[in-house]
Amino acid sequence: MKLKKGDSINELTLPSVDGSTFNLETIKGKKAMISFYRYSSCPFCHLRINEIISKKSEFGDNFVPIAIFDCDFDDLVKNSKKHDGEITILCDDDRIYFDKFEVQNSFLRFLVGITIRVDRFFKALLKGYNPASNMSGAFLGLPADILIDENGIVEKAFYGSHTASHIPLNEVVLFSKS
Repeated sequence: MKLKKGDSINELTLPSVDGSTFNLETIKGKKAMISFYRYSSCPFCHLRINEIISKKSEFGDNFVPIAIFDCDFDDLVKNSKKHDGEITILCDDDRIYFDKFEVQNSFLRFLVGITIRVDRFFKALLKGYNPASNMSGAFLGLPADILIDENGIVEKAFYGSHTASHIPLNEVVLFSKS
């Protein structure tokens, strides 16, 4: 089911790149942004994570950003090293939650994203995010950002219209502090 405001996310359990198993219960009582990303070395995805980390001091104290990738676990571990444990990065290589929450793939919207956001692509390359390193997963995937409150209730569900489309970070900061 495609998530919408008022829906409840009761369960989410996935392996983390830090070697642990993440369970949504561990953040009960905190607000979160659960972001669904593309493939393991996606430059758009890793640039977005880098931007989230750079805003970390602006987020409310009771807020957790979570990144979920659709790819091979070992490739994700290799490609996430630059983030140095600053964010929870999870692997859904069986597409359990991608399918459950209807996170889509689209060749046409992939082309739109790479065309209209070529600036972000080059910015990611300049930061060292190589799109071809350890590439596995949903190359044609579209992102989704889900803001949930302290009880796992969806406050906002944003399904990207192209590969570089996300909730603006200033909106995430406001949500984290509300």
